[in-house]
Amino acid sequence: MAALLIPLLLLVIAIPLVVMLVRANELFCLRVSGTRVAVVRGRIPQRLLDDLADVFRAAPAEVVLRGVSEGGRARVYADGELSEAVRQRIRNVLAQWPVVRIRNAPRPRRLH
Repeated sequence: MAALLIPLLLLVIAIPLVVMLVRANELFCLRVSGTRVAVVRGRIPQRLLDDLADVFRAAPAEVVLRGVSEGGRARVYADGELSEAVRQRIRNVLAQWPVVRIRNAPRPRRLH
């Protein structure tokens, strides 16, 4: 019984630690449903949120977007299907924003 308890306890401790490490460089997480863009977690400047909402008004999608900091630049990962044209528009919008401005942004005033 004790032999099973120790690995189980280590697993319970390790899972939150792994989640924290994975999200350590995350700037924001957005859920896009059709043309509606909602902030799931993190901080994102209102203007950036508005610009991303404009992208999805032109090309509705069902996707989760994660903005992360990699090598001092913001990068976005999409969990869902997006055309290459929409992916490029998202990269173009995000490229205008330094990581520092995204990280220090106040919470958005409204959700889309």
